[in-house]
Amino acid sequence: MLSVTEIEKSFGGVRALSGASLDCAAGEIVGLIGPNGAGKSTFVNVVTGFLRPDAGRVSLGGRDIAGIGPQQVSHAGIARTFQNLRVFRDLSVRQNIEVAHLRCRQLRPDRAARVNVAALLTEFGLEDLAEQPAGSLPYGTQRWMEIARALATAPEILMLDEPAAGLNDDESARLGRAIASIRDRTGCGILVIDHDLRFINSICGRLFVMDQGRLIASGAPAEVWADPRVIEVYVGPGSPDQHHAPH
Repeated sequence: MLSVTEIEKSFGGVRALSGASLDCAAGEIVGLIGPNGAGKSTFVNVVTGFLRPDAGRVSLGGRDIAGIGPQQVSHAGIARTFQNLRVFRDLSVRQNIEVAHLRCRQLRPDRAARVNVAALLTEFGLEDLAEQPAGSLPYGTQRWMEIARALATAPEILMLDEPAAGLNDDESARLGRAIASIRDRTGCGILVIDHDLRFINSICGRLFVMDQGRLIASGAPAEVWADPRVIEVYVGPGSPDQHHAPH
Protein backbone atom coordinates (compact mmCIF):
# COMPACT_ATOMS: atom_id res chain seq x y z
CA MET A 1 0.00 0.00 0.00
CA LEU A 2 2.64 2.54 1.09
CA SER A 3 6.04 2.43 -0.57
CA VAL A 4 8.71 5.05 0.16
CA THR A 5 11.82 4.71 -1.98
CA GLU A 6 15.23 6.40 -1.80
CA ILE A 7 14.06 9.66 -0.26
CA GLU A 8 16.57 12.51 -0.16
CA LYS A 9 16.07 15.73 1.81
CA SER A 10 18.51 18.49 2.72
CA PHE A 11 18.14 21.73 4.64
CA GLY A 12 20.75 24.19 3.48
CA GLY A 13 23.95 22.19 3.47
CA VAL A 14 22.71 19.60 5.96
CA ARG A 15 21.45 16.30 4.58
CA ALA A 16 18.56 15.12 6.77
CA LEU A 17 17.58 12.07 4.67
CA SER A 18 19.83 10.06 2.41
CA GLY A 19 18.27 7.22 0.43
CA ALA A 20 15.65 6.47 3.11
CA SER A 21 13.15 3.75 2.19
CA LEU A 22 10.22 2.03 3.93
CA ASP A 23 7.10 0.06 3.04
CA CYS A 24 3.88 -0.78 4.89
CA ALA A 25 1.15 -3.07 3.58
CA ALA A 26 -2.54 -3.13 4.44
CA GLY A 27 -3.16 -4.92 7.74
CA GLU A 28 0.46 -4.56 8.85
CA ILE A 29 1.94 -2.73 11.85
CA VAL A 30 5.51 -1.55 11.29
CA GLY A 31 7.78 0.55 13.47
CA LEU A 32 10.21 3.34 12.61
CA ILE A 33 12.89 3.86 15.23
CA GLY A 34 16.24 5.56 15.66
CA PRO A 35 18.08 7.88 18.02
CA ASN A 36 17.30 11.57 18.31
CA GLY A 37 18.34 13.35 15.12
CA ALA A 38 18.10 10.18 13.02
CA GLY A 39 15.70 11.86 10.57
CA LYS A 40 12.45 10.17 11.63
CA SER A 41 10.41 13.38 11.90
CA THR A 42 11.70 14.63 8.56
CA PHE A 43 10.82 11.28 7.01
CA VAL A 44 7.25 11.38 8.36
CA ASN A 45 6.82 14.98 7.23
CA VAL A 46 7.93 14.04 3.72
CA VAL A 47 5.55 11.07 3.57
CA THR A 48 2.60 13.13 4.82
CA GLY A 49 3.20 16.07 2.48
CA PHE A 50 4.48 18.66 4.93
CA LEU A 51 7.87 18.60 3.20
CA ARG A 52 8.72 18.06 -0.46
CA PRO A 53 11.56 15.57 -1.00
CA ASP A 54 14.57 16.54 -3.05
CA ALA A 55 14.52 13.11 -4.69
CA GLY A 56 12.82 9.75 -4.31
CA ARG A 57 9.27 8.45 -4.49
CA VAL A 58 6.35 8.19 -2.11
CA SER A 59 3.69 5.87 -3.49
CA LEU A 60 0.29 4.95 -2.05
CA GLY A 61 -1.54 2.21 -3.92
CA GLY A 62 0.70 2.81 -6.93
CA ARG A 63 0.05 6.59 -7.03
CA ASP A 64 3.01 8.93 -6.57
CA ILE A 65 2.04 11.39 -3.80
CA ALA A 66 5.45 12.94 -3.06
CA GLY A 67 5.20 16.68 -2.47
CA ILE A 68 1.45 17.04 -3.15
CA GLY A 69 0.76 18.70 0.23
CA PRO A 70 -0.69 17.49 3.54
CA GLN A 71 -4.37 17.94 2.67
CA GLN A 72 -3.98 16.05 -0.59
CA VAL A 73 -2.05 13.27 1.17
CA SER A 74 -4.88 13.01 3.70
CA HIS A 75 -7.42 12.82 0.90
CA ALA A 76 -5.33 10.11 -0.77
CA GLY A 77 -5.68 7.95 2.34
CA ILE A 78 -2.89 8.68 4.86
CA ALA A 79 -3.83 9.99 8.32
CA ARG A 80 -1.38 10.93 11.05
CA THR A 81 -1.06 12.03 14.62
CA PHE A 82 1.65 14.40 15.81
CA GLN A 83 4.51 14.18 18.29
CA ASN A 84 3.25 17.47 19.74
CA LEU A 85 -0.53 17.27 20.09
CA ARG A 86 -2.54 19.30 17.60
CA VAL A 87 -6.13 19.48 18.79
CA PHE A 88 -8.84 22.11 18.42
CA ARG A 89 -8.77 23.02 22.08
CA ASP A 90 -11.96 25.10 22.12
CA LEU A 91 -14.03 22.54 20.21
CA SER A 92 -15.61 19.61 21.98
CA VAL A 93 -14.22 16.12 21.68
CA ARG A 94 -17.10 15.18 19.40
CA GLN A 95 -16.57 18.26 17.22
CA ASN A 96 -12.85 17.50 16.84
CA ILE A 97 -13.73 14.10 15.42
CA GLU A 98 -16.69 15.35 13.37
CA VAL A 99 -14.57 18.00 11.64
CA ALA A 100 -12.26 15.31 10.27
CA HIS A 101 -15.18 13.09 9.28
CA LEU A 102 -17.04 15.95 7.56
CA ARG A 103 -14.01 16.75 5.41
CA CYS A 104 -13.75 13.09 4.47
CA ARG A 105 -17.47 12.95 3.59
CA GLN A 106 -17.07 15.93 1.28
CA LEU A 107 -14.09 14.55 -0.58
CA ARG A 108 -14.23 10.76 -0.20
CA PRO A 109 -17.82 9.74 0.61
CA ASP A 110 -17.01 6.12 -0.21
CA ARG A 111 -14.42 5.99 2.57
CA ALA A 112 -16.43 8.15 4.97
CA ALA A 113 -19.32 5.68 4.85
CA ARG A 114 -17.12 3.22 6.75
CA VAL A 115 -16.89 5.55 9.78
CA ASN A 116 -19.33 5.97 12.65
CA VAL A 117 -18.35 8.87 14.92
CA ALA A 118 -20.41 7.60 17.86
CA ALA A 119 -18.72 4.21 17.56
CA LEU A 120 -15.29 5.87 17.57
CA LEU A 121 -16.16 7.77 20.75
CA THR A 122 -17.18 4.50 22.39
CA GLU A 123 -14.16 2.57 21.10
CA PHE A 124 -11.76 5.07 22.66
CA GLY A 125 -13.69 5.57 25.91
CA LEU A 126 -14.64 9.13 25.01
CA GLU A 127 -18.43 8.92 24.98
CA ASP A 128 -18.82 10.46 28.47
CA LEU A 129 -16.41 13.26 27.52
CA ALA A 130 -17.87 13.94 24.06
CA GLU A 131 -19.18 17.42 24.89
CA GLN A 132 -16.14 18.53 26.91
CA PRO A 133 -13.72 21.05 25.36
CA ALA A 134 -10.78 19.08 24.00
CA GLY A 135 -8.31 21.42 25.69
CA SER A 136 -9.69 20.52 29.12
CA LEU A 137 -8.83 16.83 28.79
CA PRO A 138 -5.80 15.21 30.41
CA TYR A 139 -2.84 14.74 28.11
CA GLY A 140 -3.30 10.99 27.69
CA THR A 141 -6.99 11.41 26.85
CA GLN A 142 -6.13 13.99 24.21
CA ARG A 143 -3.83 11.37 22.69
CA TRP A 144 -6.78 8.96 22.41
CA MET A 145 -8.92 11.67 20.84
CA GLU A 146 -6.25 12.52 18.29
CA ILE A 147 -6.09 8.88 17.18
CA ALA A 148 -9.90 8.73 16.97
CA ARG A 149 -9.87 11.91 14.88
CA ALA A 150 -7.32 10.41 12.49
CA LEU A 151 -9.48 7.31 12.11
CA ALA A 152 -12.49 9.49 11.27
CA THR A 153 -10.92 9.97 7.82
CA ALA A 154 -11.04 6.18 7.19
CA PRO A 155 -7.35 6.03 6.27
CA GLU A 156 -5.62 3.34 4.28
CA ILE A 157 -2.43 4.10 6.22
CA LEU A 158 -2.35 5.44 9.80
CA MET A 159 0.89 7.07 10.98
CA LEU A 160 1.29 7.47 14.75
CA ASP A 161 4.10 9.85 15.76
CA GLU A 162 5.24 9.17 19.36
CA PRO A 163 1.82 7.89 20.50
CA ALA A 164 3.22 6.46 23.76
CA ALA A 165 4.98 9.69 24.77
CA GLY A 166 3.87 10.77 28.24
CA LEU A 167 1.94 7.55 28.92
CA ASN A 168 2.59 5.27 31.88
CA ASP A 169 3.11 1.52 31.47
CA ASP A 170 -0.58 0.66 31.88
CA GLU A 171 -1.62 3.34 29.38
CA SER A 172 1.04 2.15 26.91
CA ALA A 173 -0.22 -1.43 27.19
CA ARG A 174 -3.78 -0.24 26.58
CA LEU A 175 -2.56 1.77 23.58
CA GLY A 176 -0.84 -1.30 22.16
CA ARG A 177 -4.06 -3.30 22.40
CA ALA A 178 -5.98 -0.45 20.76
CA ILE A 179 -3.54 -0.25 17.84
CA ALA A 180 -3.84 -4.00 17.23
CA SER A 181 -7.63 -3.68 17.39
CA ILE A 182 -7.59 -0.82 14.86
CA ARG A 183 -5.54 -2.97 12.47
CA ASP A 184 -7.85 -5.95 12.91
CA ARG A 185 -11.05 -3.91 12.55
CA THR A 186 -10.12 -1.59 9.67
CA GLY A 187 -7.42 -3.52 7.83
CA CYS A 188 -5.35 -0.36 7.42
CA GLY A 189 -1.58 -0.35 7.53
CA ILE A 190 -0.13 1.31 10.63
CA LEU A 191 3.28 2.96 10.95
CA VAL A 192 4.37 3.71 14.53
CA ILE A 193 7.26 6.04 15.38
CA ASP A 194 8.26 5.92 19.03
CA HIS A 195 11.26 6.01 21.37
CA ASP A 196 9.77 3.41 23.72
CA LEU A 197 11.40 0.33 22.24
CA ARG A 198 9.58 -2.16 24.44
CA PHE A 199 6.30 -0.69 23.26
CA ILE A 200 7.42 -0.82 19.62
CA ASN A 201 8.64 -4.42 19.93
CA SER A 202 5.35 -5.51 21.47
CA ILE A 203 3.15 -4.39 18.58
CA CYS A 204 5.21 -4.32 15.37
CA GLY A 205 5.79 -7.20 12.96
CA ARG A 206 8.65 -5.36 11.25
CA LEU A 207 11.01 -2.55 12.25
CA PHE A 208 12.89 0.04 10.22
CA VAL A 209 15.90 1.62 11.91
CA MET A 210 17.28 5.01 10.89
CA ASP A 211 20.50 6.72 11.88
CA GLN A 212 21.81 9.99 10.52
CA GLY A 213 19.19 10.07 7.79
CA ARG A 214 19.89 6.58 6.48
CA LEU A 215 18.06 3.30 6.81
CA ILE A 216 20.55 1.01 8.56
CA ALA A 217 18.39 -2.06 9.16
CA SER A 218 14.92 -3.51 8.60
CA GLY A 219 13.12 -6.76 9.29
CA ALA A 220 11.48 -8.69 12.10
CA PRO A 221 12.36 -7.35 15.57
CA ALA A 222 14.59 -10.33 16.43
CA GLU A 223 16.57 -9.83 13.21
CA VAL A 224 16.91 -6.08 13.73
CA TRP A 225 18.16 -6.34 17.31
CA ALA A 226 20.80 -8.88 16.23
CA ASP A 227 22.19 -6.48 13.61
CA PRO A 228 25.62 -5.12 14.64
CA ARG A 229 24.79 -1.68 13.23
CA VAL A 230 21.67 -1.41 15.41
CA ILE A 231 23.57 -2.67 18.45
CA GLU A 232 26.20 0.01 17.87
CA VAL A 233 23.57 2.75 17.65
CA TYR A 234 21.67 1.69 20.76
CA VAL A 235 24.41 0.26 22.98
CA GLY A 236 27.38 2.35 21.91
CA PRO A 237 28.24 5.88 23.12
CA GLY A 238 25.27 8.24 23.12
CA SER A 239 22.68 5.44 23.34
CA PRO A 240 19.34 6.05 25.03
CA ASP A 241 19.04 5.11 28.70
CA GLN A 242 18.37 1.49 29.53
CA HIS A 243 14.79 2.21 30.59
CA HIS A 244 13.95 2.17 26.90
CA ALA A 245 16.02 -0.88 25.97
CA PRO A 246 13.90 -3.63 24.39
CA HIS A 247 13.13 -6.90 26.20
